[in-house]
Amino acid sequence: MKRYLGIDLGATSIKLFVNKDESNDLIEVYRFKNIIKNINNSYVWDIDYIFNMLEYFKNITNNNSCSTGAVCSIHPSVQSLFEIILREISQTSFYAVKLKEYGYENKSAYDFLVEILSVFMINTSFNHKKYFSLVLKLDSLRKSAKDKYLDYCKNNNIPYETIDNNFEISESTTLSELIGYSENCNSIKNKVLNREKQRLFELITLMVRLSSINVVKIKKLEYDDSYDFEILKFFSVTNNHSISKDKIKKRILEFSSLALKIKKQLYELQKKKFNQKETSLVNLSIENGYNILVSGDDFDELDRVLNAIENYESNEEINVYTNGSLFLANLHPYFKNNKFLKGHFGSENSEFDFSNFNGSILITQNFVQKIDSLYRGEIFSKKLISFTKVCDIENNDYLPLIKACFNFNKTEKTEDKKILIDYDKNKLNNLDNKEIVFIIGRLNNEIQKNKNYNKNVIFLNSAIEGEILLDNIDILKEKTTKITAFFSECNLSNLDLMFTLLNQDFKFYFVNCSNILINPYVTEALKEDFNIKII
Repeated sequence: MKRYLGIDLGATSIKLFVNKDESNDLIEVYRFKNIIKNINNSYVWDIDYIFNMLEYFKNITNNNSCSTGAVCSIHPSVQSLFEIILREISQTSFYAVKLKEYGYENKSAYDFLVEILSVFMINTSFNHKKYFSLVLKLDSLRKSAKDKYLDYCKNNNIPYETIDNNFEISESTTLSELIGYSENCNSIKNKVLNREKQRLFELITLMVRLSSINVVKIKKLEYDDSYDFEILKFFSVTNNHSISKDKIKKRILEFSSLALKIKKQLYELQKKKFNQKETSLVNLSIENGYNILVSGDDFDELDRVLNAIENYESNEEINVYTNGSLFLANLHPYFKNNKFLKGHFGSENSEFDFSNFNGSILITQNFVQKIDSLYRGEIFSKKLISFTKVCDIENNDYLPLIKACFNFNKTEKTEDKKILIDYDKNKLNNLDNKEIVFIIGRLNNEIQKNKNYNKNVIFLNSAIEGEILLDNIDILKEKTTKITAFFSECNLSNLDLMFTLLNQDFKFYFVNCSNILINPYVTEALKEDFNIKII
């Protein structure tokens, strides 16, 4: 069968279509944003960007990146709706910073805003009711902060400034109206902001969101709200259209130092609660019994599930398996010695894993994968904006998740399969090289064993060993005259680690990222504004 590609060039997005059979009927398989740039005072499409995205589309379809045969992308409508949330938080942050200057604080509001910043919304099958409830609450916070700021300024004859927001959000507002408003805001932004500022603001947004995830994790281990206002203050920079490029870059580097402090505190608290990671033999087999899969990267939720099973009275064997980034839990003695945690299940494709798992499933808060094409029951979640196809966990009650595992057939033990994961916390202790190259990412054992590599080349798995690098960063800088960090893959773990190191005197190389994960402007900002080599 001949395959045809149809392209619809729209004002704000570009749609790609392919024929599904010999009838040549076209179905939409992918969308991405259309970027407008100013050339000689005329607004034109970024043709180079369009052709780069078409090349990217060709590559991922050739590689069949989705188990369903579809392309895994974030739908522009979902992106537009999430940008409503980001805009509300950004504008509320603007007024929060102004109020702080006059002695007003609202720490509970700061806490709530940072929690929402930690949310990733990429699936089209999200819970509309939860989304609207969240937007209404954010809008109410923004209006309240604005009113308090204006009242104080007027009562004290102080000049004030506000951010234009003429769109009224109410319970009768429709999704289509919100999408239209968001796209209109983006069109205005494209006109008033040059490309340099747009890309730097996108970088700020991603840095804020990743640091917010880390702060939320810290709070679950040992409540600390000292970072909330600093995160919001940094995010409020995106409202300042007159700020110079150099000042934005300075603020980004300053925040990178704060992000480093946040990340190191998170690692310390995780070691305190879950014990130091150690070399571990991780089970990849299925054991006899009834099964529960926990996917995402939230240790706290995994801990709560294990505790709930401990308190559940049953004569049946209940087994818990990690999925996704929660693989790391199997390296912490606190988890790996738990009698209910049996190992890890799955690949990098959650839709495939969920479809093949014989048991109930919990999606944790920071789960970042598309499952729009998945149709199965017994999936649960505590996500603030959950999916339409999942059951909500209310008030930390995991009993429905546990009971649901009995709706599946009891499994028998599969063939033994284990993987040895090395972890050496002293890996960098004796380095005295004047020049060191770190290759950071998931590691291929054959590559690591290659004797052709110089002893100055050190391999690190960012998710597992990132903390070793951060723990030794000051010592490394004293002993070494030149440090190069080569990030071998694009994922949130690598991006988070790189952002914490941005203010260090490192030379960076980073692989090019797809716009499924990050806005292309972020990659451009790293390359053009921070001299990071994109490969």
